[in-house]
Amino acid sequence: MTTKPAPKPAELVPAKLRWRCELSRIPFETTAQADPREGFIGQERALRALKMGVELSAPGYNVFVCGLAGTSRGGTIARMIEELHPPTKESLDRCYVNNFKFPDRPRLLALPRGQADSFKKDMQAGIDFLRRRIPQVFEGEPFQRQKGRIVERFTVREKELMDDFTRRIARDQFALGHMQVGAVALPEIFPVLEGQMVPIEDISKMVHEGKLEGTVAEEIERKYEQFRQEFTVVYRKTLTLSRELASELSYLEQEAASVLVDGVIEELKEKYPGTSVTEYLEEAMVRPRLRAVRNAIPSAFTVSMSFLLTITRKLPR
Repeated sequence: MTTKPAPKPAELVPAKLRWRCELSRIPFETTAQADPREGFIGQERALRALKMGVELSAPGYNVFVCGLAGTSRGGTIARMIEELHPPTKESLDRCYVNNFKFPDRPRLLALPRGQADSFKKDMQAGIDFLRRRIPQVFEGEPFQRQKGRIVERFTVREKELMDDFTRRIARDQFALGHMQVGAVALPEIFPVLEGQMVPIEDISKMVHEGKLEGTVAEEIERKYEQFRQEFTVVYRKTLTLSRELASELSYLEQEAASVLVDGVIEELKEKYPGTSVTEYLEEAMVRPRLRAVRNAIPSAFTVSMSFLLTITRKLPR
C-alpha cells in the first residue's frame, strides 16, 4: 500500500490574515441610527446556564463566567439579575457580643441589614455616656449626703465596740494602742505600769532586772492572753461591720446608677427590637452598671477598707 503525501497548505496572502468588516454590510451610517437589540447577545446555551445559575438560591452554588474582554460579561449578568429578580431572602447583619453567663461562648445577634454597625456605635455611645454621668451623680450633694449618713452610722457602731473593749481592759490596767511595724501602725494591747504603756515583750525583761515580781508578771501575761482573744472577737465583729458597710454602699451606688443605666438600655431595646437583642441587653443591664460603678469613683470596697483600717490591719498576735 502506497501512501500519498499530505497536500501542501495553501499560502495566505497578508490581506487574508485578519477579518475585516465590510462597511457596506452595516445598514446605518452611525450607531445613533441603529435600533436597540432586545434580549441578550451570546450563545443560547450559555445564556440558559447563566439563567439557571442566577435563579438557584441554594447555598454552595456559584456562577463562573469567562470570555473575551469587551464582550459585556458583567453587563449581561447585571441585566439578567435585574430582569429576573430572583427570589432571595433579605440578608441579615450578624455580630458576636459578650456572653455574660458563659464568657467563653460569644453570643450571636442577628440584626436587620445595615444595623450592626449602628448598634455597635450606639452601645459604645451609651457606655461613654454612663462613664461621664455616673461620676457626676456620685459626686453630687444628694448622693454624698446619703453616703455620709451610712458611713457615720457604721462609724458609731464601730466606735461603740472599741470603746467598750477599751473600758473593760482599762479596769485591769491595760490600754489599746498602736505598734509601728514598718510604715504601718498596728493595734496592740499594752499593760499600763506606773502610768506608762509597756510592750508585753518587756515584761519578762523587767522581771530579770528586778523591776517586777514574777507573780505580777504572770498575772499580766495571763490577762494579756485573755484580752488578746477578746480583741480577736471584737476584730471579727468589725469585719462583719465592714462587709455590711460595703454592701449598703454598693446598693446605694447601684440604685443611684440604675436610673441612668436602665434609661440607656431601654432606649436601645426600643431602637433594636428583637428577641436576641432584648435578651442580650437585659443580661447586660446589670453588668455595665457594676462596671460603671466600679470605674467611676472609689467604690464601697475602698470606703469599707478605709473604715476597717481605722480599727486594725491584721489579727493581734
